[in-house]
Amino acid sequence: MALKSAKSNQKFLESEIGTIRKQWKGRISIALVYPNHYHVGMSSLGYQTLYDLLNRLDQVVCERAFLPDGKGSETVRPATIESGRPIADADIIAFSISFENDYPHLLTILDQAGIPLRSGQRSARHPLVIAGGVACFLNPEPIAPFIDCFLLGEAEGILPRFFQVFEPGSDKQELLKTLACQVPGAYVPAFYHAQYHDDGTLAAFEPIEDVPPKIKRVYLKDLNQISTCSAVVTPHTTFDRSFLIEVGRGCPHGCRFCSAG
Repeated sequence: MALKSAKSNQKFLESEIGTIRKQWKGRISIALVYPNHYHVGMSSLGYQTLYDLLNRLDQVVCERAFLPDGKGSETVRPATIESGRPIADADIIAFSISFENDYPHLLTILDQAGIPLRSGQRSARHPLVIAGGVACFLNPEPIAPFIDCFLLGEAEGILPRFFQVFEPGSDKQELLKTLACQVPGAYVPAFYHAQYHDDGTLAAFEPIEDVPPKIKRVYLKDLNQISTCSAVVTPHTTFDRSFLIEVGRGCPHGCRFCSAG
C-alpha cells in the first residue's frame, strides 16, 4: 500500500511550486501532518508557515503528510509527500490541528501508520508525537491521551528552544520531562491530572510530576519580526494558485464563541 500512497503524492508534487527538499542524514526528521486531506491542509496558511519555519532550521528536515484520500485510502500507509517515507520513520510526528472535527483523523493516521494510539503504549523506538495549532490552544484534552507533548502557542516563539532541547534517541521519559520544564508552552499530558465536575467542566488540573503547575501559551510580542506567506503554491487547494499573505493575527475583542479572539 506504500506504492498507492507514493502515486498519489507524485500527482501533488508535479503541480507544486516551492516544494522544499532536504537530505535526512544527520538531521532531525519531522513528518508534519495535517489531519485532513491534502486539499484542506494546503489551504492552511498556518500549516504552510510551520513547514517553512521548520525547514529554515539547518538541523531539521521537515516533510508534509496528510490523511490518505481516495479509493482504498483506509489501507494506505501514511507517507510524506516529498520523499514518500512512512511517517513512522521520522524522529517526530508533528500534528498541526486547526479544527476539533479533525481530532478523529489523528487516530486514523496513527493507526494506519502502525503507531500505538496511546502515548503510554509507545516506546523509544516510536517517533515522538507532538501537536499544536488553534484547536490545541483552545482544548487539547480530548486528544491528550494520544499526544506525547503539546506545544501551545505561536510556533515562532517555541521552536528555537524546542530544538535546543530535543535529542533523537534519548530516553522518552527524560526527554518529556526536559521539554515540560524547559520549553515554553510545552504541555505533557502524562505529567498532569485533570478532574471534572459532573457537567463536564474542569474541577482541578494539577501536576503529578515535578513540572510547572501551569502551562502558558506563547505569544509573539512583535509580529513585525516575521513575514508569513505561502511557502508552496499549488492548484490543489481552495485558493487555486493564489499566494497567501498574513496581514493580521488574532482579534482584540475576545468573543467567547470565536477562536480568533
